[in-house]
Amino acid sequence: MRKNYTTRELLQIEAMGVLSVTIANRWIMGWPERVAALFAAGTYFDCLASQVEQERNVLADEANMRHLAPHEILQIYEIREASPW
Repeated sequence: MRKNYTTRELLQIEAMGVLSVTIANRWIMGWPERVAALFAAGTYFDCLASQVEQERNVLADEANMRHLAPHEILQIYEIREASPW
């Protein structure tokens, strides 16, 4: 992840918590063009914060689904794992 973000961006992502790092890694590995477009538009951190909130809420509310992997729970609730455009 370090080679894809500036030091400042990395510090901001890390300051948002472990889940934000996980999501940022997923986005940059799967959709680097979209990530670049979000940074160019100045909306990356707003989109990341929104995704973190959505995922955190769904995963916290589904304690009875701990037999599933987090990505499976997100799929059930139709939470998009890809970065937005």
